[in-house]
Amino acid sequence: MNYEAIYYLKDIDRLNDTELSQLLFLFKKENDILLFAIIEENLKYESEETSRYLCSLKYYVGDKWIFPHLKPSFLEFKKILWYRTDAIRSIQKAVSLDHLFRSVVLENGDSIENAKYVFYVIETIDSQVLCIAVKSIEDFNTCILPAITKFDQSIQILNQI
Repeated sequence: MNYEAIYYLKDIDRLNDTELSQLLFLFKKENDILLFAIIEENLKYESEETSRYLCSLKYYVGDKWIFPHLKPSFLEFKKILWYRTDAIRSIQKAVSLDHLFRSVVLENGDSIENAKYVFYVIETIDSQVLCIAVKSIEDFNTCILPAITKFDQSIQILNQI
């Protein structure tokens, strides 16, 4: 995948699930959707209720790797279930299911490969970092950056960690 930039938001673990969900929601425009990923095989470890819930929100299942880093070997033959979140409440549920989540923003009906924003959380020695792969720096700087600043001026957006 071709991304124009990757940005890092440090210390996102200081945000509660609601605040983190609100932050992610800022990236979604009117005709966009926010999808979260789960390894399809891992649904068997979820409760029956959660598994049914995630499957009911299914957008796409496949093995395409869209993240800017190499695909881990343990995922080589695994399918990823991408499920839709439409509101803050469903984003909160997705975040609460996996605090080291992977998600994307894309135009409704578009393919995963055309994601505008790709999110993944990593852990450093002292915090969690939200990594954001950006398809358009211009869109990020014009639309998203001002919204993040208005949302929380203390959020630091870095070019490297």
